[in-house]
Amino acid sequence: MRPFIFIWMIFALLLSFCGNRLNAMDVSEGSAMTMTGPRATPWDMPRDTPDEPMNLPYDNSRMGTVDGIRMHYRHWEQPEGERKGSCLLLHGFGASTFSWQEVADSLHQLGYEVVAVDLPPFGYSDKSDGINQSVTAHALRVKKLTEEDLPGRKWHLAGHSMGGSVAQAFALQYPEHLRSVTFVAAALFSTLEDEPRPARALLRLSPLRFLLGELAEEWVITPRRVEDMLESAYGTPPEDRQVEAYLYPLQIPGTGRAILAAATFHEELTTLDAAELQVPALAIWGDADTWVPVERRKRALERMPDTELIMLEGVGHNPMETHFNDYMRSWIPFLEAHDN
Repeated sequence: MRPFIFIWMIFALLLSFCGNRLNAMDVSEGSAMTMTGPRATPWDMPRDTPDEPMNLPYDNSRMGTVDGIRMHYRHWEQPEGERKGSCLLLHGFGASTFSWQEVADSLHQLGYEVVAVDLPPFGYSDKSDGINQSVTAHALRVKKLTEEDLPGRKWHLAGHSMGGSVAQAFALQYPEHLRSVTFVAAALFSTLEDEPRPARALLRLSPLRFLLGELAEEWVITPRRVEDMLESAYGTPPEDRQVEAYLYPLQIPGTGRAILAAATFHEELTTLDAAELQVPALAIWGDADTWVPVERRKRALERMPDTELIMLEGVGHNPMETHFNDYMRSWIPFLEAHDN
């Protein structure tokens, strides 16, 4: 997933250098504040003070801090004595908590407590370009965030695409915190260890990273490109509200530089083997997924023989958004089987 997006961004930059700039509609702050989208971004606001807390983007937004990194998450609360279970949701590359919104609303109506996290630098979390963006580093931050802000839970963890590899790393390292794990069109690994990356030495040059990031934010992260990206992932044209909800956090200053920095600051904290998974696991995939086809993850799935695989016919890369009913019919029985 990450290499595809990185190549996509660089290709778009090359087109821009050649003068092939796409015409993009203007997206004002007002037009992005739809009923299902954010009403404001914390990065446009002054930092919170005791007298004036920071204005967060959603009614159920929360902001936590882990090792100095600010992490935005949304919390669909349930009274402690009435919780059917607790679900923790991780989005894919370039996405945010929005990709889980319909699922989270439905789970909440069914009695589940739900938390959806923005993995830095995406959504409304920290845009610093010096954050380690490896999957093990993300998993550790999510663990610390939930331990500090929401202690005592055992989670049903679900991760989509890149978030699926973070969920896998979490499940392998911290199984005592989970009741189950679900991989949704996930960028699964068979084994994980840090490897040299040729792009690192060049991208560690701060001026170059800054320049590429500025170009990406101006030329690449546009409504037209985001719409094209979503149509490719969804397998169907997205609605305007979906384009806006994806576009708005990507346009927060610093996002482009932070995305490019992933190639530089990407150091795995430990070596992991998928075969050591001890948590009840389910994988849900669309058979029309061209972004992370299930065939390319067969080796990882085979190393986790107890992982049930459900294929959704005619479905692309984002089943929880494009085929919500089919997705929920596949997932809810698995959750209920592992609620206790």
